[in-house]
Amino acid sequence: MSTSAAPILGIDFGTTNTAAAFFDKAGKLRVVPIAEKTLTLPSIAWFHAGDKAIVGPAARRQIIDDPRHTIFGAKRFLGRRFQSEYVARHRGRFAFELVEGPDGYTAVEVYGKVTPLIDVAHFILKHIHTLANHTAGARFEECVLTVPAHANIRQREAIRHAAEKAGLRVRAIVNEPTAAALYYANLRNPEQTVMVFDLGGGTFDVTLMAVQNRVVKVLATGGDAFLGGANFDEQIVEVLVEDFRKKQGIDLRGNKVVMQRLVFAAESAKMALSNATSVPLRVPCITQKDGAFVDFQYTLTREQVEAMVFQLIERTAAACDDVLEKAGLKPEAIDELVMVGGQTRMPAIRKRLAHFRKLSSEKEVHPELGVAVGAAILGRNLARGITGLSDVVPMPIGAMVPGGGQHEVLPANTPVPGTRSVSLDLPPWPGPVPVALFEALDRTTVERELLGTVRIEPEWRVAHPGPTTLELRMAPDFSLTASLVAPDGQRQPLTITDANAPQRA
Repeated sequence: MSTSAAPILGIDFGTTNTAAAFFDKAGKLRVVPIAEKTLTLPSIAWFHAGDKAIVGPAARRQIIDDPRHTIFGAKRFLGRRFQSEYVARHRGRFAFELVEGPDGYTAVEVYGKVTPLIDVAHFILKHIHTLANHTAGARFEECVLTVPAHANIRQREAIRHAAEKAGLRVRAIVNEPTAAALYYANLRNPEQTVMVFDLGGGTFDVTLMAVQNRVVKVLATGGDAFLGGANFDEQIVEVLVEDFRKKQGIDLRGNKVVMQRLVFAAESAKMALSNATSVPLRVPCITQKDGAFVDFQYTLTREQVEAMVFQLIERTAAACDDVLEKAGLKPEAIDELVMVGGQTRMPAIRKRLAHFRKLSSEKEVHPELGVAVGAAILGRNLARGITGLSDVVPMPIGAMVPGGGQHEVLPANTPVPGTRSVSLDLPPWPGPVPVALFEALDRTTVERELLGTVRIEPEWRVAHPGPTTLELRMAPDFSLTASLVAPDGQRQPLTITDANAPQRA
């Protein structure tokens, strides 16, 4: 059997958990088991030496015992520059040390050694790859990876690099909501308009799609790259810490290790409250007072938690409204709201979105496994020579010329593959003119991601006088290419240069 026809592994590398699935040679769907009755692998790596780590449930237990060397939530920082506003906002919340790597991207320091986050992701993907090989009884050579719809190009390249280090060729990178929609489409044959509400541990995406004959076409996408289940945990902890300060006169916020223990306890309590109305929360020996250890004890109710995270839930609802507005649709036009991501188990979220005609149930679309299964479906389709989906550009791509002139070239929600061009007014320089390419080039965005620069040589300008036309193309795998286009249609490819971009193996 040729490699292209061999089973392709679908992997959902999540902020909190990682899952994998595939279709075996008999055409049966198989979800990779992690342990007995467990189908998700905690996306956590515990370094017991400078370059040696274990991942999964055993690593998760080390969050309490060895928090400085236990790395979790790495996906949120993977492929992000250390000096970015996002990293600056969040890096102080962890007991482990986030640092700037030699390439300018975020890394961790363990045992005095700077370790790229690509290596952390590699350990996790390598482990899930090994488990998948054992389940299938054969080695997987190729995979389909999922990423948040709002993942930027550098984040996509970083996760691709990590998978390649783990010994997998990446056949496709698909947005997580799109993968969930493929799963949904595989369950239903009729024509449907669906919205995928994907609230995971680190990101929130909402994507509107048309499903017909098991083919998925993305109509519009949105969400909040700064919102995920971890933010719910942090909000709960903030209230608890303030209550403890008032009662005990001790502020725990300055101790990263203590705060991490509280986040871990809050997450467990939050999960329990999906099926209970109250739960006791206890963290022993949280601090010392008057020469004696003090335990942290609090009885947390579902009603209290819902009040604590009210604003976060409203942000998810606002994002749904925004995507509907982009598409010119009302909630009643949506046949089903497909909910994936562990945070969607929260009853208050489902209650807030009850105005939609139908919400998917866990029996129909599994919150934690739906994305991995969708990736497996795409892998099966690719092995057959089809895709079954049409995606869109998640964030606008723009160009900036020296002097500050800015142009949006590829608008958000441009169909992929997509090509757009813009006429640039270049300064009268005698030498090459550098043009910077940005993702999310919008004065209202929190962060602009520099993708790199292209150089327009003077020889081209002499040979083709007049306005310079820059063309950008987003390929099906979300890779970006640039070209210059002359009035007669002549095209010259340009190299997008970013010395700090994560390099592929």
